[in-house]
Amino acid sequence: MTRLRSVGELLRYSPANSRMMNEIVDYRCAHTEETLARLVRQVGAAQQALPPIDVSVVTYNSQRWISAFVESLLALRYPAALLTVRFVDNSSSDETVARLKLAVTRLRAAGMAADVILHPNKGFGAGHNAGLAGGTSPFCLVTNIDLEFEPDALALIVGSAQHDDARVAAWELRQRPFEHPKYYDPVTGLTAWNSHACVLLRRSAFQSVGGYDETIFMYGEDVELSYRLRRAGHLLRYCPQAAVQHHTYEKAGQIKPLQVTGSAFGNLYLRMKYGCWFDIAQIPLLAMARFVASSGCRRQLAAEYLRLLRVAPRALAARRATPVSFPFRALDYELSRVGSFVQSRAEGNEATPIVSVITRTFRGRGLYLQQALATVLQQTYAPIEHIVVEDGGDSLGRMVEELAAQTGRRILFLGLPKVGRSAAGNAGLKAAQGRYCLFLDDDDLLFAEHVETLVQALQDDPEAVAAYTPAMEVMTDASRIGEGRYAEVSHVMSRSLCCDFDYGLLKSRNCMAIQSVLFERRLFAERGGFDEKMDALEDWDLWLRYAWGHRFSYVPKVTSIFRTPADSQKRLDRQQALDRAYPFVVERARQFERGGSAIRPGA
Repeated sequence: MTRLRSVGELLRYSPANSRMMNEIVDYRCAHTEETLARLVRQVGAAQQALPPIDVSVVTYNSQRWISAFVESLLALRYPAALLTVRFVDNSSSDETVARLKLAVTRLRAAGMAADVILHPNKGFGAGHNAGLAGGTSPFCLVTNIDLEFEPDALALIVGSAQHDDARVAAWELRQRPFEHPKYYDPVTGLTAWNSHACVLLRRSAFQSVGGYDETIFMYGEDVELSYRLRRAGHLLRYCPQAAVQHHTYEKAGQIKPLQVTGSAFGNLYLRMKYGCWFDIAQIPLLAMARFVASSGCRRQLAAEYLRLLRVAPRALAARRATPVSFPFRALDYELSRVGSFVQSRAEGNEATPIVSVITRTFRGRGLYLQQALATVLQQTYAPIEHIVVEDGGDSLGRMVEELAAQTGRRILFLGLPKVGRSAAGNAGLKAAQGRYCLFLDDDDLLFAEHVETLVQALQDDPEAVAAYTPAMEVMTDASRIGEGRYAEVSHVMSRSLCCDFDYGLLKSRNCMAIQSVLFERRLFAERGGFDEKMDALEDWDLWLRYAWGHRFSYVPKVTSIFRTPADSQKRLDRQQALDRAYPFVVERARQFERGGSAIRPGA
């Protein structure tokens, strides 16, 4: 058993995975300015006239979810007359249909068109095919019944679609309290596939590829449709600003038997349709490994594997030549971010203090800076000021100031003579007006919930002076950055960055990436800023001073990425600089413990 699982670990990753990641990166680099323009339209432009929407909801023994779902539909800030809701019931045996009929009466009274379609239980995708078949609206919302819309969710997702590229076929909403852990591009929102727990689809794209593949009963039908849309030349986005409360799990880490069997069938079936021959060759090994590991549902798995054999000829015949890559990672698909069961909540009545994001940059870094700016503009936490400090000139000032004027956001530019990265960081801290501060170097990127997650952690732990999350390291080949492009060679989740706060551990090594820490600005006044003589490990030195006698709150969810050079010589040079700085930081920490506030550099 152990040996079988080990072999599965060895051969699990598709060679298409890195290609897919760099398709996203190529798009990011080629469309950075277009992305900023789209964000300007969404943030600063007047709302367009809202279009009609067809809403498809598939139910099966879903009586307990209907009331809350309908209440959230009625509470949407979207004109009721523009919504057509079709409930497709897949032969429920409880009170679902009777309750749906009562719900339809309520929705019609509120001005919506609504109906119940009785349908044989052929699965999730087949149900939505039936629900969307009779509609004519330009956009369709596919949604689960076991969720509740946040009031602005539909207007926000439709606004994103209206301002988007015509090539985009789908816009996925964020799920609370557990966000889907799959990777998405933090700059453009591009993703390899959309979860269809709640997704807005462009009807013309949906119809052009033939809707859902009804071979898949449940789990994987959304990935299959996503891959088919991408093969047809469409793009897919994730839009975390629009959110729903999804009651998919009764407790963190819950595993459902149907999820085990359905996801195995779906993944192996998709490998036949979209995988390279390496992916297909792994099917027997992966099937056996899942069978061995699933002692509670082997009979169901065996039945799914027999069905897979029956549909294999049709799946293989459906293969098409395409320049698009389709990721596979064992019985999953896209790169997964740590922290899938860290809970988030909708903004309540808590105070929402200003967060000051400070970005250090210099001449020639325009592409990186634009991408960092885009990730701040898309934060789900609103009260943010962004301070951009250029070390050695003002070559990037016009771009920053124009973006501030176009969006109405507080984005401040400081052009300095050449003073060094530590002095530039201190200048940003001095200009900051927020209660909390966060450093975002120009080549680092934030996922959309980064600031929200850290602020929530500090609100939940008022005695903490800072909060931090683990970060993903991205080895990057920047040799062509002058041409406006770079390549991401690998994405690494270092275990050294996944650790609860412990000052003793922090004294031995820096376990916090600089952009992953949100801290009280008062610490700068009390204990100073960066030591301006330092050009390496200056952030570790700062965290040690801020952490002495204090507590930091750790949130085990990846919410940002940082870059390191892929070039071996540059990595060696970087490591040597860190090694030279290490003993100095250790000695400084000892001095601070003895002298306390007497050591206050950069204040």
